[in-house]
Order: sequence, then C-alpha cells, then structure tokens
Amino acid sequence: MMCYMFNTPGLPSSPPSAPGNLNNSLSNGNDQRLHPLAADIGNHRETKSRGIIVIIVLSSVFALILCAGAALVIYFKLRNHHHLTEASLTPEKPADSAVAGSRLESRPISASPSFSSSIVAYKGSAKIFSLVEMDRATQRFDESRIIGEGGFGRVYEGILEDGERVAVKVLKRDDQQGTREFLAEVEMLSRLHHRNLVKLIGICSEEHMRCLVYELVPNGSLESHLHGSDKDTALLDWDARLKIALGAARGLAYLHEDSSPRVIHRDFKSSNILLEHDFTPKVSDFGLARTAIGEGNEHISTRVMGTFGYVAPEYAMTGHLLVKSDVYSYGVVLLELLTGRKPVDMSRPPGQENLVTWACPFLTNRDGLETLIDASLGSSIPLDSIAKVAAIASMCVQPEVDQRPFMGEVVQALKLVCKEGSEFNESRSFSQDLHIQDAEIISRASLDMDAGPVLSTEQFTASARYDTLDASGSFRRYSSSGPLKVGRTERNRERGLSTGSSSEHCGLQRFRMDSE
Repeated sequence: MMCYMFNTPGLPSSPPSAPGNLNNSLSNGNDQRLHPLAADIGNHRETKSRGIIVIIVLSSVFALILCAGAALVIYFKLRNHHHLTEASLTPEKPADSAVAGSRLESRPISASPSFSSSIVAYKGSAKIFSLVEMDRATQRFDESRIIGEGGFGRVYEGILEDGERVAVKVLKRDDQQGTREFLAEVEMLSRLHHRNLVKLIGICSEEHMRCLVYELVPNGSLESHLHGSDKDTALLDWDARLKIALGAARGLAYLHEDSSPRVIHRDFKSSNILLEHDFTPKVSDFGLARTAIGEGNEHISTRVMGTFGYVAPEYAMTGHLLVKSDVYSYGVVLLELLTGRKPVDMSRPPGQENLVTWACPFLTNRDGLETLIDASLGSSIPLDSIAKVAAIASMCVQPEVDQRPFMGEVVQALKLVCKEGSEFNESRSFSQDLHIQDAEIISRASLDMDAGPVLSTEQFTASARYDTLDASGSFRRYSSSGPLKVGRTERNRERGLSTGSSSEHCGLQRFRMDSE
C-alpha cells in the first residue's frame, strides 16, 4: 500500500526525527555529552570556585605580609627605645657651639650591618689598620706582650712597620654595649687633642676583633705606682705626685671647659692615668664618656657606670651625671696621692675601708695631716703644701655638688702649690710651723659621719679670692662683694706665667693667686 503525505495548508512541517542511537544526549566529538535542552551549569560553577580560591590565597598572602611588616616595625621601635634608655655616647653636631647654654642632644650608637661605614665616619684622623698588621705588630698577640688587663680586655705593646711603639687595646666585649663603647672612644679621641690626654693613633675592626691603637705611655699607670708592682721599684716622691695631680687636672679641665662639646669622662680613676718616664700624666679610657649638656650645669640622666669608690654620691643615688661628678672622682685620686691608700680596701680595719670617710677627719689639724700622709714620702716634705692639696681634695669630694670647685679652679690652685714647691726645692728653706692662715684653711674642714666630708669652698667662688702669698707661703684671703676686675697689665702677666688652656686663664680671673 502506498502512503502519500500531504502538506496541509497553514500547518508547519514535522521536525526531523532524532537518530535512533542517541540515548537522551548528544556528543560534541570530544567525548563530552551535550544536553541540548539544558544549560552548561557545571563549567560555570567550576570557574567561579577557582576565582574564589585565588582571591582567598592572595588575601592570605597579603595578610601575612602585613603581619610580618607590623612585627618588624614593632621590633625596631622596641630596639630603638632600648637604645635611647641607655647611655647615648655620640653627640649631634651643635647648631652653634659659641652660644652659651645651647642644648646638645645625643644620639645612640648601635651595632648594625653598616659598622664599617660607622667606623669611617667616626675615626677622624685615626688610621685604619688591618688584622694582619695588628698580628705583626704584637707578634700574633703574644702573651709576653701584655702590658695591661681589665674588664674591657687586654692591652698589648706593639711595634708598627715604621718602628713606632704603640699600645694595642683589644676589646673583650663583642655585644651591643661593647660596640657603643668602641665607637664612643673612637669618636671622642679623634676630636680631643691635649698634652694630658692619651693620643689615638688608629683602629682595627675585622672578624669580630676590635682594637684601639694608642701612643705608648711607657711608665705604667698611677695605680700601679701607688698600689701595684711599681710601688717598690719606682717610688713617687712629692714633686712627682704634684706634677701628676696638676697634669691630670689640666686634662679634665680641657674636657669640661675647653672641648666642644664638653665631655664628662665618667670613669676617672688612678688606673686610667698613664705616666711618661718623667711622670707627665695622660688621661685614658673614654669608653664611658658622655657629652655634657650646655655648659655642663645641667645633669644627664643615665645608667650608673664607673668604678666603686670613685663614683660621686649624687650620680650613684640618682643617676644624674654632671661635670662635677668627675670633680668628685678627681678628689678621690688626690686623696690617693696624699695617703697612698686605695679608694676602697676591705683589708683595712673596720671604719677605714672607705678612703673618703676615713681621710676627712684628719684634714682638720696638723696632727691629723701627719697621720694622713703616705709614710713612704718621708718627713722632709713641706707640710703647708700637703695642707693646701688636702684642702683642695676635701673641696672636690664634697657631697653637695654646688660646694665642689670647677676643674679650671683646681688647676689654678695646684699651679700655685707647684710653684711654691719649686721655690722650696731651690731655697731648701722651709719652716716646720704652719702659718695661722694655713691653719685657718684647714680648720674649715669638718666631718659629717653620715653625709661625708664638709668643707667651705668660699675660696673658690667669685666673692672670694686669694690675692697674695705671705712670706711663709700661706694663702691670704680677701673678700669682694662684686665681680673681680683684672687689669690689662695683670692679665698679660698672668697669661705669661702659664701656657695652659683657656679654662685655666678663666680660673685666674675668678680667683687670683700671685706671689708677693
């Protein structure tokens, strides 16, 4: 039977039939089934999930970076805060060093990867030596070359290639504090130049070895001559002790009054006074030095450092450091020169362990002075010279800061004592009886067992002066309510008597000491 299909007008033709081998799906030729009547929802969800994962990963990485950065910032802030609370040893360049009372700020010196560049910045005129050169100079740091040792490290005697004899100080500490002390001493000594300060020749910083190369001061330290191995072989007579006292005072006066900015040594003691063969003293060891604020009248709050027995009471109790804290330490050294005793000696009988406490009662009378004097000096020394040096020492160790003199004033007083000593040696005529004026000076000394020695310092103030010496060499005191006036002729004559620093000349104008 034949079937015919007719297209009915107005009706569409039937769609083509699907292939009989399809099971509700189509193939796109890539082995993927296509659903012609459904959207491709799976691929869209997969793409969206991948984007979310990428965003989460990037956000996590960014958050980690932010956390790490914040941690580093906090770390550096804490480290900088720690540095600022410790001793700041390097001064900023002052805006105008000629302006009186200008405040000098300080910045800390800390260890950093740029340590070598810091050395170049602070070394000044000092040379930079290699470790090979230091090995050669000290024969590979042979123990037979050791000439000194302390908490800082060892000091070796060395010979440079040009034949110059030097002292090589090898620092023991390799930590942050050791770095600050090293840079501080380099910076200080590279700009300080005085005949009574040790001279820095060069430095070495390689492979954690830090060395300071100084001029060799061959005659040991004052401590060694008073309390150590040189005491029996090289006894210090009174003239040598006066020379050491005056030279050390000049060195401190330069630091306090003539350097720019002013410097507080902070560790002045007999072991840091080195001696030439003619007993010319040189102050050494500036690792703890600090720059003073303004003219030195303002205190610096800092961690207490120094040597027990030499530290001023106000510094030990409050941490307030002043230039007159060094003056106290100098007074202790003067007492060492007078007595031959250590600042603290626990082997002494009870009540005699501390030098300042023990010595002060003996400054009030002649019998006390004879008890006080180092027995090794003998009996031929001028007692009036001893009395005046004892009075100066007592003023320096006053517990009240305002009662202590400035070092420029101490220099002038000692210069007069030394001049009298020279005249005594030339004439060999000395009266054993103290003049009444000498007794008057000594009688001002009194002892407060709790507070320490008390001595009036009127003779060191602008309202009092020593104008002349009488025939016996005694001070004669004249009061003046107004400022001192020094005529041009007198001023020129005073300058002609001394080639010292400007601080010494200022001391002369503050209280005049002339010889009749």
